[in-house]
Amino acid sequence: MTAATSSEGEASGGQGVLSVLITDPPHVPAGVTAIYAYYIGLAVHGAQGWSTVVAAGEIELMGTVNVAQTLASASIPAGSYDQVRFELTSALVTYIGANYTAIVQGGHLTIRIAGNTVVSATQPAAALIDIQPLVMNVGSGSSPQFVIWAEARAFPVPAAEVSDAIGREGYRFSLRGLEWWNSDEGQANASLALSGVSLSANSLGLTVTDKGTAGTWLKLVVVSQVSTILGISEDDSVPSMITGSAVFVVLDNGTVVQFAPLLHVSMPMVSVESQTSVLDVLRSAGYNLTAGAYVRLSYSGSIQLSFGLFAQPSGISSGSTYWVTVVGDNTISSTEVTAS
Repeated sequence: MTAATSSEGEASGGQGVLSVLITDPPHVPAGVTAIYAYYIGLAVHGAQGWSTVVAAGEIELMGTVNVAQTLASASIPAGSYDQVRFELTSALVTYIGANYTAIVQGGHLTIRIAGNTVVSATQPAAALIDIQPLVMNVGSGSSPQFVIWAEARAFPVPAAEVSDAIGREGYRFSLRGLEWWNSDEGQANASLALSGVSLSANSLGLTVTDKGTAGTWLKLVVVSQVSTILGISEDDSVPSMITGSAVFVVLDNGTVVQFAPLLHVSMPMVSVESQTSVLDVLRSAGYNLTAGAYVRLSYSGSIQLSFGLFAQPSGISSGSTYWVTVVGDNTISSTEVTAS
């Protein structure tokens, strides 16, 4: 067990043990088999302020699908804790047997614990982080470059489920079939449905509906040739790479803007005066789609399949089939469309 304690709030009287666990339903391209994430500053927030659980650590995220794994435990002041935070500083992605350093976008995570976690001097407590990274290959198949966008939720683990064993770093248990976990997931689940999708050389239109119980921030729309999508058969799959695709960012007013041909350089996104990198745009952009709501996204103008340094630009061909993927901060959905 890792023991690290903040000096804040020690005068509150009484200490208790809190374990922080993680689970991960990732969205990854075909060929990705592991994500090694490195983090710092894992802490929880209560009336006394922030209490450190562990200063730094690492976790392999693909191994925590439908599994909870203990990151660390600490003795902290007894009380109710409403937030957990940490920073993903770097990551390695294993793709077709080789490791690649990934760019981490939005690595500073401060997460509300639904219902709070109560730490007492007589009963160990635990909180579970449900991290939902999206991994995208913005390079090519032979020269991949991975970007990770991370979002997360957090829930208290019921006291009846917290044993002494849960306090051991690396302890794992299956979440499958657990009633409390199914209930937590069901109350905070974004699920996108795409309808009315149309595509031509000079236009794109689609309606995005959140049929889940939680909202999402819509970030990207990606139009890819079906021939470049490897191993995609489900509507929540990630394109194997987005080089050679048309990539659009969704702004906060629902406007859809196509990226310039190269991801890796500064470009005008909203106006000539606003020069910014694509990662800066992704940090601030996004349309807030609430649970049960829908939005019609549309774009008028020449659509170019030109994303990425290695792309051979081309347009949309009438009669050809394309894959349209909508990316939210905690969900993804795709559908096929035949261009008119």
